[in-house]
Amino acid sequence: MNFIILFILSFFLWLIFTWKLDIQNIIVGCFVCLFSSWIFWKEFPYKKKVFQIKRYFYFLLFIFVFIYKVTKASLLMAYRILSPGLPIKPGIVKVPIELKSPMGRVILANAITLTPGTITVEIKKDYLYIHWIYVYEMEDTKKITEDICGTFQRLLKRTFE
Repeated sequence: MNFIILFILSFFLWLIFTWKLDIQNIIVGCFVCLFSSWIFWKEFPYKKKVFQIKRYFYFLLFIFVFIYKVTKASLLMAYRILSPGLPIKPGIVKVPIELKSPMGRVILANAITLTPGTITVEIKKDYLYIHWIYVYEMEDTKKITEDICGTFQRLLKRTFE
């Protein structure tokens, strides 16, 4: 069952990414997806959760939120770079995470790293260590967590757990 589901999902992604429905593309896609499914089918964590449509909706929503946050952070970084005083206060922040799924944790860490101004340095137990370009003085760790990964974490939790 893992092999079949992995093949179907990877072939579907192949068709979306190549965006062609000619016979050559379908044949090459079948071979590539069969080969990659044959290699990775034991690692694919098939569960009945794969067929829950709401998880795909939340992941799609995550992608749109990610694009919005990256755009917003890019404009903020452009402002910081072009400002004469270079308003930065870099530092490393320890952020608690609630995600238990390894895949969710990795996607969260990568989303934070791909957002300009932040880099995930380490995932350790239930914490992310993040280098942030502008660490403001704040006692409330909940506010810092919300600023860095609040929306990402909520959407990924609904997607992967």
